[in-house]
Amino acid sequence: MYDVLDPGHDQGRVYRALTGIGPSDVDRLAAAAGLSISDTLRVLVELADLGAVTRTGEGWVARPPVRVMSEVLRAEEARRAALWRAGAELDELYRIARQDVGRPSDVEPVADLTELFTLTERVQERARVRIRWLDRPPYRSTPERFAAQESLQARRMADGVAYRTLYQQAVYGDADLFASMTRMIEAGEDARVLADLPVKLIIGDDHIALLIPEPARSGVAGSLVVHASGLLNAFCGLFETLWTLGVPVTAAEPSVRLSERDRTIITLMAAGLTDEAIARRLQLSRRTVVRRITALLDRLGATTRFQAGVQAANRGWL
Repeated sequence: MYDVLDPGHDQGRVYRALTGIGPSDVDRLAAAAGLSISDTLRVLVELADLGAVTRTGEGWVARPPVRVMSEVLRAEEARRAALWRAGAELDELYRIARQDVGRPSDVEPVADLTELFTLTERVQERARVRIRWLDRPPYRSTPERFAAQESLQARRMADGVAYRTLYQQAVYGDADLFASMTRMIEAGEDARVLADLPVKLIIGDDHIALLIPEPARSGVAGSLVVHASGLLNAFCGLFETLWTLGVPVTAAEPSVRLSERDRTIITLMAAGLTDEAIARRLQLSRRTVVRRITALLDRLGATTRFQAGVQAANRGWL
């Protein structure tokens, strides 16, 4: 819903125009927003679904910005709360799984990195319907293993296996990893990005899961294979919860219209200039620059200036 408040996005452009001119028909609003009539009508329908505009006898009317902003903030608070709940649930599931290791159960420990790689391939090879993946750093594979994984995934997707991958936002800070993600999306992967992921997890169909609980701190230590069970069902449910919180990713956005000012801001930002320096260079207020940078970071799904620069370059915005 952030796009409603972003003047660089079609939704933000139409909403801003409508708040400025008051009740309006589509033709007048399209002229004010600088969009075609068909695009304006499409955006109005989107905004109506979000509750940002309504249609009355006088034409289309914008809801008060303060109310729209309140709903945006409430939605973000709800998203963050859901993420915290998912993390707490994951901690509890892992505690239960660890209790079952070593006794007859549906949980097995992973011995070492070599076995982990073998199991990762096996889960994908045996899947018949879908692979669900939480993918986060650190990555201990060699370039050869990365290439082999891409080849395996492309082959399995060609066989009809659906891949849904939720990446940690760090993917935008690694040019090679971002390029790999883009290639997989072009091959058919359904990808989303979330600011942070607590674990690595791959689920094959509803039959088996491979969990790496603390990859940054303990490597593969404590990794588990979880077979079909109530516990596996819980991990599947956790994945779906996190998936709903992720931001969809596309391989490219050729239709994106970026203003010259925003393009310049991204370029200067990626070059390391401070907000004050950018404001002076463009003869803007610091407040305006901060607001535009925040909107651009949200639009790019980035948390740092470096990530924003990499993502903007890969999208062909610079």
